[in-house]
Amino acid sequence: MANLPTTSAKNVTDDSATFVKFTRRLMSVPHAEIKAKLDAEKAAKRTSKGSASRASGASSKRAT
Repeated sequence: MANLPTTSAKNVTDDSATFVKFTRRLMSVPHAEIKAKLDAEKAAKRTSKGSASRASGASSKRAT
C-alpha cells in the first residue's frame, strides 16, 4: 500500500481558527438588525403577493 499523507496539526488549527472567526462575526450582529431585515423582507413579500393576486383576480372577473 502507498503511504498516504496525514493531515497536519497546523491544518486542523487553521480550520478551528476559521470557524471561531466566523462564529464571532456571526454573533456580533445585533438581534435588532437581523429582525429589521427579516421584517422588511416579509413586508416586501406581502406587498408583491397581494398585488399579484389582485391582478389575477381582476383579470378572471373581466373574462367572465
